[in-house]
Formats: sequence, C-alpha cells, structure tokens
Amino acid sequence: MMRPGAIYILLLLNLLRMTEIIDPIEARVSRLGNYLIRAHKYNKASILFALYLSEYVRADVEKEIKQLLDEQGLEALSVDAGENKDLPSFFSSRSADRTVFFVHNLEKGFPEALRYLNFKREEIIDHRVKVVFWVTDKELTRIGNEAPDFFAFRNRVVEFVEVPMAEERRPALVEFALETEYRSLDEIKRSIELKETLLSELSKDDEISGYLLSSLGILYFQMCSYKKAIEYYEKALVISKEIGDRRGEGADLGNLGLAYNDLGQVEKAIDYYEQALVISKEISDRRGEGNQLGNLGNAYNNLGQVKNAIDYYKQALVISKEIGDRQVEGNQLGNLGNAYRNLAQVKKAIEYYEKALVISKEIGDRRGEGNQLGNLGNAYKNLGQVEKAIEYHEQALVISKEIGDRQGEGADLGNLGSVYSDLGQVEKAIEYYEPALVIAREIGDMRNEGIWLGNLGNVYSDLGQVEKAIEYYEQALVIGKYVKDPRIINFCEENLKSIKF
Repeated sequence: MMRPGAIYILLLLNLLRMTEIIDPIEARVSRLGNYLIRAHKYNKASILFALYLSEYVRADVEKEIKQLLDEQGLEALSVDAGENKDLPSFFSSRSADRTVFFVHNLEKGFPEALRYLNFKREEIIDHRVKVVFWVTDKELTRIGNEAPDFFAFRNRVVEFVEVPMAEERRPALVEFALETEYRSLDEIKRSIELKETLLSELSKDDEISGYLLSSLGILYFQMCSYKKAIEYYEKALVISKEIGDRRGEGADLGNLGLAYNDLGQVEKAIDYYEQALVISKEISDRRGEGNQLGNLGNAYNNLGQVKNAIDYYKQALVISKEIGDRQVEGNQLGNLGNAYRNLAQVKKAIEYYEKALVISKEIGDRRGEGNQLGNLGNAYKNLGQVEKAIEYHEQALVISKEIGDRQGEGADLGNLGSVYSDLGQVEKAIEYYEPALVIAREIGDMRNEGIWLGNLGNVYSDLGQVEKAIEYYEQALVIGKYVKDPRIINFCEENLKSIKF
C-alpha cells in the first residue's frame, strides 16, 4: 500500500507533467535559460524550480544554462543551501542585477532554510533575484508543505528527471529509488526487488547502475546482510572509480567501512574509513570529511580505545560547526556523550547529551531528540537515578511512535525493559522486552533481536525458568554468530555456561 507522502509526490509529478509539457531535454534547457534571460531584460525577479533525479543530468543541464547566460553577459553563482541557510539574505548581499543563483543541497539547509524562504520571500522579489532551486521530488514536496507562501511565488517548475527506461517503470523509480530508509522488513524486500529489476534493465548505464548498486548495499545493510551489502558496495566502488566520481568513491569506501564494522572486523573498517577520509580531504568535501571522522570515532570506541574516539569526535564536531550542519553537530555531541559514559564519566556525558538535545529541539530534529532522550535515560540509569531514567525513556518512546521510527521505538521499549529488570520488576521487564523483540523481527534488525533475546534469557533465569532462559540464550547466540557481534556471543556463552553448570 502506497504511503500518503508517496501519493502526494506522484500527484505532484503528474501535475507538473500537465502544466509543463515534457519536451526533449534540449528544449527544456533552452526554456529555463530564456526564463532567466527575460527576467534580466525586464528587471524582474524569477523563482524557478528544476526537478531532477540524476546528479549527472543536473550538472550537464546547469553547464548548458550557464553557457546561455554567459552569452548574455550574465554571471551564474552556485549556492550551497547547507552552508547558507538564510538564502534571501545571501541573495540580497550580492549584486542581483547580472547574477543568476543556482541553489543546491536544499535538504542540508532544512528546516532553517525553509523558514527563511517563507518569512523573507518578499526580499527575493524586492531585490529582483533570479534563482534556480535544484530540487529532488522529496525536497519539492517538503517546500510545498512547509513553505507554502514561498512556493506560491514560483514562476515555473521544469522537470529534468531523465531515466532511460520504459515509461511505465518511471513512477516506481521516482517513488522508491531515492529511498533507503524503511519502516518494515517487507518494505525493504519490495524495494530490493524493484531495484534489482531496474539494475538488470540499466546494466549499460554506469551512472544509474552505480547509484542502484550503492542503494542496494544500504538496503542489505539495513537487513544485517552485511556480506551481501559488501558485495554491492564493492561493485558500486568499481563504477565510481571507472567514471571518476571521487565523491561517490569516498561514499562507497565509507559504506564498506560501516559494513565491516558491523561484522566485527573493526580494523578493516578503519582502513576503509581512512581511505574515504583521504578522498574527502583531496576534493575539499568537508561534510564527507566530518562523516568519516565520526565513523573513525565510532570504530575506536568499539575497540575500547575511547580517548582516540573522543579525538575523532571532536574533529568531526569542529567541522560540523564550520559548515553549519546543526544536525551533525548534535550527533557528534551525542557521540562524545557515549564515549564519556564508556569512561564512566557519566556526569560529563550528560552535559554532552543535554547540549545535543537542545540542538535537536532547535532544528526540529525529532529523531535526534528521541535519541538524546534515550541516551539521557541510559546515563541516569548508570547513576542509579531510576525514576529519572524511566522518565527520559518514556519521553523518547512517545517521540519514536509519533514519527514512526520503529527502530527507535524498539530501542526505547528495550531500554525500559532493562531499567525495570534492574529494579527487580521482572514481569514488567518482560512486558517491554517482548514488543521490542517483535519490532526488531518486523524491521529485520537482527542485532537488537539478539540483544532482546539475550535479555529475555536473563529475566527468565531470574524467575527460575531455566529451560526457557536457555532457549532464549541459544536463539540469541545463533543471531550473535550470524551478525558476528562479539558482545552478544560472549554474553550468551557466559550465561549458558553458568546456567548449565
């Protein structure tokens, strides 16, 4: 069943096709250029949206439009919305007379960029700004929903969603190809089936095949099928190297690192992160550099080298502040909190969690807010302040349910189970562990499935139900070995050994 958001996107695209006849791409390039040239000629503002799927198509189209503008003596200026969230002020601070702005990375500027555009939309008109916003279908949908007054100011939406395939496949690609986060195992499996079909049809198109391979790797990673994920990431990496896509190469290397990290091969993961980091520095991709530093921090944290981890987290934090990425800044503060909690410096950890929580609330990052509330719950549990821990975990659970974050919901339920288990309220702990286990199985989260099975083994052991406890430990052990998580394996083997003998 199609989700409401997906239906809206498809209706929006159909509406665009009704209002903007889909001519050959050359005609659309010419039309977009002429809109801008006429706006300059008559000294008017022009707010245009260019809808795209492929970065390569976008780059080619933008290059051709810039050539048309150059012939008219107009200057094209690229603007990164992630670094310049107050776009109206940025436009007005530059001479808009002979300048055309091309705005990229709108999603990186959300939600602040949307607020600025909506509340300062008159500035764009008053300064007669000529601007093209490059948007994906998701970005366009969000602009229409969250900045409706600004969206109403648009002059035109021109579509450059070029996909070399049968027309009947196109809506399916638009709906699913950009998505790699799903709420259920069934959704992941359906997307894998679609993307593998598309991959077989587009085997001669390196650009889209590389994208699909990388996307399939992410989906298999979400299913904890790490070896399969690695297989796809490696194929995507080959294509990135062949077509000279250094940014894509760095992303593929980073993804390989994530997969090997979750396989327990942390040293190998570090090698891939370091290769990705080198590329990010070479191409001056500060965002990518920050991501890989954060990944390295996580890897060293997993190895128990917490001081090294803190060093990497702090470097990543500096970059997130430099580029104005508040969401990543909050994530790195949360990571620092985790590291200090591992060092048993719980009060210091709480300071970082609270800073991260403030940022999540300020930018409207509900998922991040839930994560930090959960972290605070764990920290207060460590301090023995159980009532406060329960309060934070319950707040986190409310948010997870509100935003449909099934993985977060499962974690929050499991955390509450752990708190009640520590309180000796074993029956209540089971009430939380069981639905957490159901969610983990529904979404294919095998690692947490193993953790909740192991915890259920503990509580049934406390109840004296030894056979049931052994059953849960053995199930958890099988999963621990499958996902190669030494923590689950050691936990179950030690408990099985003590309970049997």
